[in-house]
Amino acid sequence: MPLSNAYVSRRFLVGALTLAVAAGHLVDGLTAAPPPADETAPQVSPTRPTHSTESAQSPPRLRQADAADRDFKLVKKEFLRKARSQRTKDRLTAITLLADFPTIEAAELMQQQLLGDSDTAVREAAIQWLATLRDDTDIADKLLQKLTLVTRKSGLGPRELALLRSLGGTEGPELQMRLVKFLNEFLGTARVDQHLLHDTLDDLADHHADAELLRLLLVFCRTEFFERHFGFRRCVVQALIAIPDPDAVTRLIHLLPHLDGQVQFDVVAHLMATTGQDFGSDAGKWLLWWNQNQTASRKADRNVSRVPGVSRYGQHADYHGIPMGAKRIVFVLDTSLSMQGGKIERAQTELLRAIDQLPPAVAFSIVFFDGTVRVWQRDLVPANEQMKRIAKLMVRDQSLGANTASYDALEAAFALDPEAIYFLSDGEPVGGQINNPAEIVATFAALNRVRRVSIHTIGVDTNLPGTEIFARFMKTLAQANWGIYQAVN
Repeated sequence: MPLSNAYVSRRFLVGALTLAVAAGHLVDGLTAAPPPADETAPQVSPTRPTHSTESAQSPPRLRQADAADRDFKLVKKEFLRKARSQRTKDRLTAITLLADFPTIEAAELMQQQLLGDSDTAVREAAIQWLATLRDDTDIADKLLQKLTLVTRKSGLGPRELALLRSLGGTEGPELQMRLVKFLNEFLGTARVDQHLLHDTLDDLADHHADAELLRLLLVFCRTEFFERHFGFRRCVVQALIAIPDPDAVTRLIHLLPHLDGQVQFDVVAHLMATTGQDFGSDAGKWLLWWNQNQTASRKADRNVSRVPGVSRYGQHADYHGIPMGAKRIVFVLDTSLSMQGGKIERAQTELLRAIDQLPPAVAFSIVFFDGTVRVWQRDLVPANEQMKRIAKLMVRDQSLGANTASYDALEAAFALDPEAIYFLSDGEPVGGQINNPAEIVATFAALNRVRRVSIHTIGVDTNLPGTEIFARFMKTLAQANWGIYQAVN
């Protein structure tokens, strides 16, 4: 925005923050207030000339600059005193002191002192204050330069992510381009903690789903890492889906042709939930309908991408009623002795049907398990007619064995680098490396934190008496891993 608009915005936010500090609490979205007036400026004698640098003969602009510099030095001292206080109220007040100093020096001071504050209210106020300066090219250049140097030296930590937020909400194409270049240097390297990055984006989606976040996420969408890393791509798109803004829907539609597999399905499911329409992955039809009807569309279900419902999925094939939208799929089938009789027959029939539905663009494999784990193909294979035929022969040819090594089977499935796992079982884990259900859930939730593979679970006979613990295990495993739980007989 123009500097004048940034100044107005800054003054408005500062005034609100000042009122909040006076009342002893923080109001969301506020930043800074005016500094105390300078009473120390020297007076020039009307009768005797002075030879100091503040001479009356100096140009007016130079005198103003000198006065502003003196003002800042005085305010800086008070700012540092309050910024180092143990009291949150004092640190919030410190932010208001820099209101009339939209300068590089003030920006660096804020970045160094309060951008990494342990208190969320102070940290958010500092982020917002710095955001009002980002359209000043000199300030943005200096901050991005500092961000780059620090990240090269010690990595992209919480303070650096906060600064990235301040800059990343820009509407300026040039700064956006430079941020993409910055991210291309570091994303996917040891300089970036992927767990911290995912946690930050998830938290922003939950608590700051606004236009600022939308613009930051669109910067991430332009990075090379977004193109090549499934887990990060899904994380960014899930955050976009969480933004309840018509412009976010428009952006997702434009993004649709550049996505595939599970992430594309996330977007399509969200569009269906938002509009009540079903145009599959046809971005042209979605855009045409959206431009004509967006004002009357329903509000999106913010959780659709994480745990979508099972009621309708349009053009997607399904397995036990769970959609198969991923392009890399692993089926995990329990072949323990407890599955004998009608249970294994029904499970085989449904799996054969699912294999028949797979489009050629999908790659898949199957893991069979009882006390041992048997992987059909250790590299996912294309779902062409030949591979489907071989896979179906393997499904029909399985014998049953003792025990239910659930953990081992899931571990083998993860090693195949899928986008989605379909895990069918009829009993609690036994005979594997880990048999405690809660420990299995915790282990895979941690392993899957940045991979974002959907683990869908199909619990056989989980509605029978005495199966409550097993049913809870299957349901929790799906909920912790962006999956759907389905009980079947």
